[in-house]
Amino acid sequence: MQWIDVDNVITCPAQEGETVPPDFAGDDCRTGSFLAVDPQHATLWLRATIAVPHSMLEQSSPLGLFVSGKAASTAWLNGRRIGSNGQPGIDPRSETPGRMDAVIPIPPGLLHDGANDIVLHVSGHSGFLHLDSPMHALMIGTYADPTDQILRFYWPSLSTFGIFLLGALYFGVGTFRGGDRAGAFLLCLISLFAAGQLLAEVSRGLVAYRYPFHDLRLVLIVLCSLGFGLCLTAHVIRRFQPPHPWLSVTVVMLATLGVVVITSPYDGKAMFAMLCPVLSCALGTAFWWWKRKPGAAAYCAALVLFGALSFLFGGRFLDAIFFYLVAALLLFLFAQQAAVLAREQRLGIALASHARQLEAALDQARTPQQQPSPKIRIVDTGRIELVSTEQITHCSGAGDYVELNFTDGSKRLHNGSLNEMEVELPSAFLRVHRSHIVNTAFVESLRRQPSGVGQLRISTGEIVPVSRRIMPMVRRTLGSD
Repeated sequence: MQWIDVDNVITCPAQEGETVPPDFAGDDCRTGSFLAVDPQHATLWLRATIAVPHSMLEQSSPLGLFVSGKAASTAWLNGRRIGSNGQPGIDPRSETPGRMDAVIPIPPGLLHDGANDIVLHVSGHSGFLHLDSPMHALMIGTYADPTDQILRFYWPSLSTFGIFLLGALYFGVGTFRGGDRAGAFLLCLISLFAAGQLLAEVSRGLVAYRYPFHDLRLVLIVLCSLGFGLCLTAHVIRRFQPPHPWLSVTVVMLATLGVVVITSPYDGKAMFAMLCPVLSCALGTAFWWWKRKPGAAAYCAALVLFGALSFLFGGRFLDAIFFYLVAALLLFLFAQQAAVLAREQRLGIALASHARQLEAALDQARTPQQQPSPKIRIVDTGRIELVSTEQITHCSGAGDYVELNFTDGSKRLHNGSLNEMEVELPSAFLRVHRSHIVNTAFVESLRRQPSGVGQLRISTGEIVPVSRRIMPMVRRTLGSD
């Protein structure tokens, strides 16, 4: 690409009905930088020169005039009209908006060695934003689709889109099914805003849009950047729980909005919309680090590093490194959230186990107070006897009999089935095996074997097997982990 002489561009206001370039000698013509040309809500003529090297004239590939800016334009090269991008007009009704990035083919033989004269008739009556530098480029190069050229610059950024999308999907599911639904929802929003900002940014290399859409694109970039920053603030504040969380979020939001409003260029608005919350959170986590809150040091280091590298590398929209930094920060947040969920899950399991143990102990403690000690009738060699169930540690099937084991270590046979015995025994007795019933008041421990079966140790020292099928139920009943 060969650029025009950007510092010596002559501009003149266009009059209604003018269709050919003026002589650029009028009193109202000005000489200045191409980047200072402002056709927004105006119609102008501009004249520039471009030095074309001999090597470019000798190439076999066709050449084109590349015009990039928020305007419709018609171009003349060395006094000859070569084409239009849209149709310039004196007002919005007479204008046809051109593309933000366009190329006009240059007829063969029109260029010559040395300085060549370029004239543009431009207008920008559409759109709702006023940009400081609406004109971006005017140059000659090998004819090609401008969006393809821009996408080559953007495509490294697209590699981060997968991270943003996976984060949004994963935490989106967690919003409806996870334990920490509010935390998952915030991380889902952070991922969506990052993905939205990236798509809005690279849209210039994906779609050859007309220039009025450029205003909407810039607004979307700023809004997504602002949403990312404020959701990040809410996530960090929720993570460390300061005394007045809503007040903290409100202060950061108002300060960020103030900076965004007073910042003029839209690339600066987008950067500060994200970096103000990031730096505010960095200050907050530094304070919590000083207060020795767990996890604050890692958050502070990550946020400070993100802010420093963003200032160093991410000062422009067209910078893939900026989105790499966002992706790295998101991966850090995902890892921290996963660690928090794992800790909460372990804590929940421990609390549930303790609750079951306490409930079992309370049930056993309440049983003798609520009713007198129950007795059962046993039949042994034709003799019937009433025996207190408090003396029985466990029962085992023995053919057509049931073997009763007592606290003093003695054993007696009962002429009956284990199923009948299970019905007669009080709720403190638990069927742990098809051949064994235990009195939970005398259980000392429960161990699970590698095969999946269990072993109950009775206070008398005996071991009772627990079948694999009912092992989970036994563990719930006994409150064992």
